[in-house]
Amino acid sequence: MRDIISIHKTGFRLLKMIHSVDSIIIPLHLLELCMSLVQVYGGLFLTAALIDALLLGSFEQAAGLALGLLGMTLVLGLCSGLARRRFQGLRTKIWLLFYVWLRRKSFSLDYETMEKPEVSEKIIFSERTSDMYGGLGVLLYHYCDMIRSVLSILLSVSLVIYLCLARPESPEGLLGRLAGPVPPALLFVGVLAGMGWSSWKVFKKYAVKQQEIFQSHTGVENKLSYLMNQVLANVKVGKIVRLYGMQDMLLHNTKEEMEKSHSYFERMCLVGRQESSANRAVSSIFTIVSYLLVAMKAVTGAVTIGAFTQYAGALNQFGTSVSSLIGDHGGMRKICTYMQEFLAFLDMETLHEKGSIPVEKRNDGEYELAFENVSFRYPGSREMVLKSVNCRIRVKGKMAVVGKNGAGKTTFIKLLCRLYEPTEGRITLNGIDIRKYDEEEYRSLFGVVFQDFKLFAFPVWENITAGYERQEDRIWEALRQADAEEMVKKMPEQLDTWLYKNMKNGVDISGGEAQKLALARALYKDAPVVILDEPTAALDPKAEAQIYARFNRMVEGRTSIFISHRMSSCRFCDDIIVFDQGEIVERGSHEELLAARGNYAEMWNAQAKYYESQESLREINNNQNKSTEK
Repeated sequence: MRDIISIHKTGFRLLKMIHSVDSIIIPLHLLELCMSLVQVYGGLFLTAALIDALLLGSFEQAAGLALGLLGMTLVLGLCSGLARRRFQGLRTKIWLLFYVWLRRKSFSLDYETMEKPEVSEKIIFSERTSDMYGGLGVLLYHYCDMIRSVLSILLSVSLVIYLCLARPESPEGLLGRLAGPVPPALLFVGVLAGMGWSSWKVFKKYAVKQQEIFQSHTGVENKLSYLMNQVLANVKVGKIVRLYGMQDMLLHNTKEEMEKSHSYFERMCLVGRQESSANRAVSSIFTIVSYLLVAMKAVTGAVTIGAFTQYAGALNQFGTSVSSLIGDHGGMRKICTYMQEFLAFLDMETLHEKGSIPVEKRNDGEYELAFENVSFRYPGSREMVLKSVNCRIRVKGKMAVVGKNGAGKTTFIKLLCRLYEPTEGRITLNGIDIRKYDEEEYRSLFGVVFQDFKLFAFPVWENITAGYERQEDRIWEALRQADAEEMVKKMPEQLDTWLYKNMKNGVDISGGEAQKLALARALYKDAPVVILDEPTAALDPKAEAQIYARFNRMVEGRTSIFISHRMSSCRFCDDIIVFDQGEIVERGSHEELLAARGNYAEMWNAQAKYYESQESLREINNNQNKSTEK
């Protein structure tokens, strides 16, 4: 019983959510089901009266009843058809709303929460089960069908009770006494109670089996979904597959998971057939007894021939409604079971303080950011990635953050951008803990290009403006500064050209070209602090040198922070921070750090040789080309 209460609690909450978005759809469904019930039971009454009128020879009355039956069927059928057509569009809207709610919640949660594997699993599970078993629109359909079945059962039971009270014309003899009011009523109540008890037992038995199958299938669907969507449907995977001859391995894995999935569906269908057969058996016993009761009443003259058809139809509706109620409740139970995960996701609270203090708007860009004894470890890890970091970021200066892989550079920036919160210590903006500021306002201070940046299958201009107002002069200026102007001008529709071929007839771009557009996006935001995490990782040394030569103009009047493995970026910076194993081990200007002969000097000298060799190779190539021309 607790499970049923929990399921319907989930169902009613989802219905309330649907109603809050579209207040007409639930009343429209209720109106349609009322019309369908009037059509069915009104048809039974009119048909019974028509048959009796024909048997009595009242042909004018019969003609009127026939016209009434025809008119009712036509009008109610037309109205129900129009309502059902309206439902199709509304159900599609509700189905899409499920994904909107899911993504809206995802965006509202802090980045740290969204990075947790269990949170991603909740999203994937909710989306997949909605696609497989039906979403909110199907839930609404099941509930309305259940209400229709309950009302139909009440109407048919009322008719049968009235039937039981009907007295035979001749109460003499065994059949006459059995056809009296009391024996049929006792028989009907007994059969009804037995049917209810049997249906409940069937429901409990197969609900447990279906739940077990449903839960066991999750892992299989996860693997199959990964193979189908992220491997086989990924065009970029094709290069690796062909180079390493992975076709047979991938197809074997896919076939294996599909067989497991097929086995699951076979078991699910088998359990469904068994449950359906058990319910039909219970319903058949009730139908047989009910028809015997109606026949006994008709034989003894308690009801007319027309009434016999009416009561027989009502009993048939009773059996159909009971089966439908059980089936719809099973479908609703299945949907509510997986929707509980969806609601649990919606109920998740963000781990971080949202803050409410507005960030001071300063035309002079005089902001001071400071790390005060900051240490940090990622959720689920015991190792501190950053350890007691203390530093102040110079306003309107150019800073470089350098260090080996895993030294903590990117984590430092993620904390600065408030994607994570310090495990210990605090970060301040103008002396105030950044957690006290409004989150969106604080992040508006930063224009960032992360190492794992993302462009979208949208037009170029939307990728650049990123939701801000489209100003073409500013877009072209940002593209010019990022050395991407000529590239975009050569595209078929320039700023209106779609990127990638996921949508429309887009264009594919290289990693270096994509990185230039990501740089342009950061510059277009015109934030007071520009952060570039490995901004030239996908560029060759020549293009890198050109980009850095423009950086002085790009970040003029702003604070800029460069994170790079390539030490050439440091020559343009006033301040350099050197990370090693989560700690700041050196800080100073390029000349100061070279003179100190520490970590920075070691990295610089190692890479200087590389750049010298690149210059030598270019000179050799240039000389060879000149010789060839001669």
